[in-house]
Amino acid sequence: MTDRFIGFILLGLGLALGGGPGWAQTPPAPIAVGKPACPSPGTIYTFTDSSSIQALAGATAPFCRFANLNGGQQVDLMLGAFSAASPIVQTNIDVLTSLLPLQVGKTVTLARPGASAAMVTVEKHETVEVPVGTLACYVLLWTEPSGQGRWERRWWYCPSLGSAAKYNASFEVVTPSGRTLSTNPASWELQSVQVP
Repeated sequence: MTDRFIGFILLGLGLALGGGPGWAQTPPAPIAVGKPACPSPGTIYTFTDSSSIQALAGATAPFCRFANLNGGQQVDLMLGAFSAASPIVQTNIDVLTSLLPLQVGKTVTLARPGASAAMVTVEKHETVEVPVGTLACYVLLWTEPSGQGRWERRWWYCPSLGSAAKYNASFEVVTPSGRTLSTNPASWELQSVQVP
């Protein structure tokens, strides 16, 4: 199982989760209809962690359906990031969809029974360079406390692709002496797109 799809599965357990050169090179406007479009069924995204996913029909926007080509598992993702199988997403579906239309600065708080709340913010617009090309994206930031530290997960969601073009996770812990320790356990970028 690839690291990318493990990220999908972790999201499904409650943690949360493009295009060629010249696509959407100016900062994107808010999505006017309130629901992003899903990629055409059959579109294949390959990432720098050697994983590939294929867009499938059958989900209702804002969720889009994908299959892991390395293992066959299916997942419905909102904005290329948030899995419909995740208990926290299921519990907070109305809260998450209130992020639409996407607009920089929008923030929502996600209730987590028995745990501190998570937050999702449309952090900024950013034109990002990834192996497939230069893309205009919204940066979606998911933060949540965990033990003595805090997770920060970022997805670069590109409306022109209907998916994310980049992902980065980091975990920070502040030691009793006040020193901040950081790790980056996962990251990937969009390497190629095949459109049917």
